[in-house]
Amino acid sequence: MSDKYIQPSRTANSYTCPHCNAISQMESQSHYFKSDLYTYKGGDLGIRNKLTIHRCQCCGRKIIWNDDTYIYPDIVAEEPNTDMPEEVKQLYNEAGLIYNKSPRAACALLRLAIDRLCNELGETDRDINKNIGELVKKGLPATVQQALDVVRVVGNKAVHPGQIAFDVDDVGTATMLMRLLNIIVSRMISEPKEIAGLYDQLPESVKQSITKRDE
Repeated sequence: MSDKYIQPSRTANSYTCPHCNAISQMESQSHYFKSDLYTYKGGDLGIRNKLTIHRCQCCGRKIIWNDDTYIYPDIVAEEPNTDMPEEVKQLYNEAGLIYNKSPRAACALLRLAIDRLCNELGETDRDINKNIGELVKKGLPATVQQALDVVRVVGNKAVHPGQIAFDVDDVGTATMLMRLLNIIVSRMISEPKEIAGLYDQLPESVKQSITKRDE
């Protein structure tokens, strides 16, 4: 997964600022308005209507939560890998615009994007599980398949294009699907492309030696 993006969190001291996209330290303040006492299941008292405001030390702009609900600004999703096929990237970007406000719709788009990506990589079975399995045989880490199982993209409860798993479509699932898409593109497209570029830079005599060795 990318180490260039850190999801904003009310309890974190630093993350990727949704305003300036820099990984920045955050100053935090809490305010209460129309405080409402309530009791946890364990009997402890809590206070609702807590406004948490973070101020980015890089750009000076504010990020706001109401209790544990993120409300401002819209969080920008992790950028798609530049080698992501265009049709897949369009679905990814559309999901990235809405995943904070409608994670259910974003997850449906991202599952469709994974299906399209499998097709772009030459896997045409209607069962995403089988397609991902074939990609694992071609070099995709098995852990990616395991992670996709967790978010029900594959397995006995597979979510096919146009279908939605109502109990797992949250912001965390959308974020994981976006990162997994980037990982698949990186491993199956970007890395082979980079290796091919390095090979092309070799002297012709070296290429001929490699060809003879492999015959």
